[in-house]
Amino acid sequence: EYHNVNRTYSDVAQALANTPTVSPRTDVHTFPNGCSALLLHLSGTIPVNFRGNTYRFPVSIWIPHAYPREPPIVYVTPTETMMVRPGQHVDPQGLVYHPYLVGWAQSWANSNLQDFMTILSDIFAKEPPVVSRPTARQPPPQQHNHAPPVLPPPPPPKDFTPSSSTSNPVSPPAVVETARAPAPSRYDSAPPLPSQVQPSPPPPPPPSNLQPQQQQPQQYAPHHQIPPGAASVGTHGMPQPPYSPQAGPLQPAQWQFTRPSLPDYAASEARLTPHHQQQRQRHHHHHQTGPPAPPAPPPPPPNILDEPLTLVVPTNTTVAPPPIPPNPEKDNLLRQLARTLFVVRQQTRQQNESSMAGLQAQRNAMQQAMAGIQSESSQLTQLSNLLTSNTNILHEALRKADGVIEGSRSHPTPDIDELLVAPTVVSNQLYNLVAEERALCDVIFILGRAVERGRISPAVFAKTTRSLAREWYLKKALVRKIGQGMGMTL
Repeated sequence: EYHNVNRTYSDVAQALANTPTVSPRTDVHTFPNGCSALLLHLSGTIPVNFRGNTYRFPVSIWIPHAYPREPPIVYVTPTETMMVRPGQHVDPQGLVYHPYLVGWAQSWANSNLQDFMTILSDIFAKEPPVVSRPTARQPPPQQHNHAPPVLPPPPPPKDFTPSSSTSNPVSPPAVVETARAPAPSRYDSAPPLPSQVQPSPPPPPPPSNLQPQQQQPQQYAPHHQIPPGAASVGTHGMPQPPYSPQAGPLQPAQWQFTRPSLPDYAASEARLTPHHQQQRQRHHHHHQTGPPAPPAPPPPPPNILDEPLTLVVPTNTTVAPPPIPPNPEKDNLLRQLARTLFVVRQQTRQQNESSMAGLQAQRNAMQQAMAGIQSESSQLTQLSNLLTSNTNILHEALRKADGVIEGSRSHPTPDIDELLVAPTVVSNQLYNLVAEERALCDVIFILGRAVERGRISPAVFAKTTRSLAREWYLKKALVRKIGQGMGMTL
């Protein structure tokens, strides 16, 4: 379907040889008027040297069927991470404009694809056609009401470690596993025990249905009252409620225990022996190693009591800043500039339309004059060729004549009678008779002049003239006879 297959193949092959990053294929191209055609499609990247670095800008070149009489169609095809940068030679849709393409139809014989790709590389080096697409801002994370995973609280002070009595039975692993369920907030867990007991008011009595009852050892009953929930203390010294499979996640309201009174607590602390403390530590270690440890426990949360009083509020850096309001002065200047450009464009258009008629007439006259000049030029060319041929013939004849003249100088001068020789004997006799007749006529004329001037006598003139006239008559009659015999009219 291509009108000039050889020229198209030559230009495309030259462009592909000079730009190996472009590859050819055939694709269906849809024109702006809605028509589609199967065209040769060159797609790839063009290397451009921009500010000392080499960049490769993606382009798409369509070769029309009328190439090279019609220019190629060039688009900038950005990738997903790029976007088109409209400029002087590229529109927002990526179509490339350039004066070289505008004047392609007038000078299609001198225009080719490789020159345009070189021009394309130069204009992309001055004005890149694509820019990086800005990354979309991530929305701020939504705050969920899910409780954080259970983290172990900090260990209690070394002065006092609450633990259950050695006589209490070991809690099953299921009690410890309940600590892995979603736990209440950090304010629901028991704070670390202080090194010295401070007086505090007794808590309100818990409900009877939630108060667990356990037997205490006889040796500690008079001196120290262990809280009922201490029998199920986990690995971190936190009071654990009794576990039931039917119950869901433990709520903060179910953590009920009774504090010992201050005198009993102090007395029991004073009477604790190292042996009893060692038994408590062994029992605490037994509860600590009973359940399987998690594969990767998270780090413990910071202790609220050890934190500084200043509250650090994290700033949300993912929130986009408010947009910059438009500048009214700039908008006003842009509107004035647009109105001025519109008026100037209308005036220029009217001037161009008014001068179109005269320019069209001049164009027609120039085309007619050009046709006449071309016709005269062809005629003059033919005449010039004819004159050149005749001149060559004349020069050849003159050269031969010069040769004859040079050769005749060495020969003797011939007699005139030998030069004037008739082709036949009768013709030669005719030449001689005519010459003698003319000679006799001249002699009689001279004798008459001599008598008039007195140089001869009349008697001599009469006698001589009579004899010459007789001879002249005979020769003249013979000449007439020979002429009639040769078919000549005398």
